[in-house]
Amino acid sequence: MIWSSQTVTDSWLENAGNGLMGMQIVKKNGQMKFQVDILLGLKFSMTGTFVKSGNKTYNVIMDDAAIIAGQFGFPIEEMESKIKLELLYSDEKIRISRAYNNYIFVHVRTQKQ
Repeated sequence: MIWSSQTVTDSWLENAGNGLMGMQIVKKNGQMKFQVDILLGLKFSMTGTFVKSGNKTYNVIMDDAAIIAGQFGFPIEEMESKIKLELLYSDEKIRISRAYNNYIFVHVRTQKQ
């Protein structure tokens, strides 16, 4: 599933690290990836895992970050985010969740994967 969302805040790195803008890819095997275009040809990418912890809650650990330039990736050391995510609503087109400082995330599906 590929979802996208947009918001405006002060720090692009904080936004990207917490999934507040850009593209989010969620896979059935418990893998998750956030990807944000930061400058022409450069992307911030962060991958991690999620585990269901309750009826509508998930524990998310994002721990593999890099700046991507074309085919090359430059790792960002020691960047980790632990997030408790609460799923508020989900259907085939929209997913609404709450996480990180009680922010509400609205993701719109852009394509199936």
